[in-house]
Amino acid sequence: MRVTTLSCVSLFIFSLFIILPGVGMTEINSWCASTMANLSSKEGSPLTEYADTTVVEMKSEGIELSYSVTEIRAKAGDILLIRYKNESDMNHNIVLVREEADIRPVGIAALQAMGSDWVPEKEKERIIAHSALAYPGETVELTLEVPPPGTYPYICTYSAHWTQMQGRLISTE
Repeated sequence: MRVTTLSCVSLFIFSLFIILPGVGMTEINSWCASTMANLSSKEGSPLTEYADTTVVEMKSEGIELSYSVTEIRAKAGDILLIRYKNESDMNHNIVLVREEADIRPVGIAALQAMGSDWVPEKEKERIIAHSALAYPGETVELTLEVPPPGTYPYICTYSAHWTQMQGRLISTE
């Protein structure tokens, strides 16, 4: 959508030189700057509305320790928006780690990370991205650039949920 908007803006500016030869570059630059500011700063309008974005809706319900989506496929380099609705009776989050071997160390370290929404600072090199903690009834969003091709686990690190609450992001070329 952003490419289309920018193309239209460019075409409009070019047509000004043909239709209105008296219009100077100062006026055109001023108009372009205000247009771009409006595009990039719409309140409550994330950048993902203007980029190629894969949107995944997932949730948890009741007392089940599981995500409704346990496999996400997305192209490396694209923007991924995970919209997580917590319809569960417990708190949950989404923590994307680098590899399978990172699940256990991150999960165990999270038991001592209550003050940081159960995301362990001491294991940050193992974590690619994480959502905020979602309390029952809340929806949180996690937006990230899809990492290079490979399989990346995501877990809930709240209170040892990582042992059951898992999924995989499969990044493709």
